[in-house]
Amino acid sequence: MASQYKGCCVSINCVDGSVVQGEVNGMSDDNETLILKRPFKNGIPHIENEIHIKASMIENLKIIKAHLENEQTVINQGTKNIKKNVSVSKQNNSKQKNKAKVSNSESESLLTSQPLQQSQNFTNHKERNDACFGVSLDTIVKEDFDFEKNLALFNKKEFYNKIHKKPDLVPHEKVTTKYKHNENVLHSTPVKFRQVTVPSPAINEYITDDGLVVPSITSELRWKLFNLVEENGLTSGRQNEIIGRAATEMVLQLLGGGYRFNPRNEHQWPRVVVLCGPNRSGAMGVNCARQLSSYGVHTVVVLSEPGLYTPQLANEMALYQFTTGTLITSAAELHGLLDPDFVVVSLADEQTEAVSRNITNWAKSIRSPLMAIDPPSQGTPSIVVKYSLVPALPLSYNESNGKIYLCNMGIPTQVFHFAGIQYKSPFGSKSVIPLHINE
Repeated sequence: MASQYKGCCVSINCVDGSVVQGEVNGMSDDNETLILKRPFKNGIPHIENEIHIKASMIENLKIIKAHLENEQTVINQGTKNIKKNVSVSKQNNSKQKNKAKVSNSESESLLTSQPLQQSQNFTNHKERNDACFGVSLDTIVKEDFDFEKNLALFNKKEFYNKIHKKPDLVPHEKVTTKYKHNENVLHSTPVKFRQVTVPSPAINEYITDDGLVVPSITSELRWKLFNLVEENGLTSGRQNEIIGRAATEMVLQLLGGGYRFNPRNEHQWPRVVVLCGPNRSGAMGVNCARQLSSYGVHTVVVLSEPGLYTPQLANEMALYQFTTGTLITSAAELHGLLDPDFVVVSLADEQTEAVSRNITNWAKSIRSPLMAIDPPSQGTPSIVVKYSLVPALPLSYNESNGKIYLCNMGIPTQVFHFAGIQYKSPFGSKSVIPLHINE
């Protein structure tokens, strides 16, 4: 009986929902198992060249291509015998009986209307596959692809060198210049690393992150420069506004920037204490407090000597009184202040010899970071800060002034020349830059 349908291509719907297709190679001796060769399961070639399907697993069976030499005989007889064996097997299994039984009328209808058309479709698919791949698909399925053997044929090193080889557009010229991440490749001349020279430099010499040398100047040369600046229109009030603005931006960033100053974080709004002396530095500190207050920062201005007011300090205090900030004129009130988020130190200049002991003791007792604005070169007496913001050109600062940041005061180049300073801006696109000791 197996010889009657051997060679037919069949499609089997199994009870587990899968679809198996293949060429009938025979049946087992007890006619309970159908053997298919070159099988496909759910449209994918099976890993085995031959599979066995029990009759109890067959729900429906269709012949999609009959044997070429005996097509009509196999269609009309072989299929009926297979269905008969499947039906007998199902009678022994009461749970699967209704699924395995196929009536003669259904089989005849299936064999007369669909097989020839499905056989033709299968042939057309096979012809298209052969035309596409240039070889029978059955041959491709049977052969295992040897990945290691084919990978060994690929010279990775040679291929890598080939694709990364750059064309030598100018063979007689070799480009040897290497640029840093912050240098423009279109520079026609190399960067001059010493762009500022002074007639009488102080002890220390500084260097920027870009490698530009910034010499320190003496106190005498500095006063000469600022006097020339005021004479030519950049008044002390405008200078206070510039450095006050730079100090405000530094404090805002050190407090957390956009993450801290979010309208939704009002419960975390910072508090900044500004310690001010009766001098130029104190006026800059009050200016910074006013600008911080405009951002919603809770500011507390502490005057070290409430009875002394310079004209600059008086002008800044007149504006600060219109803010929501607090003013402390008694150093004793400091002891009631808890640790603020930040402290700005604007207490001393080059002529300051001492600072109120109450203020220095309080500054030493807190854990908040301290930043000085335009401190003296030897540092604020009895106070060590973490940062210092200084204007125009630096003095020769000691370690108590912490890390030095230089502020661009917008002084015209010609005014530097009037003071005997050869100047080219080291700031690039920034208004504040860090300085490091040039070893």
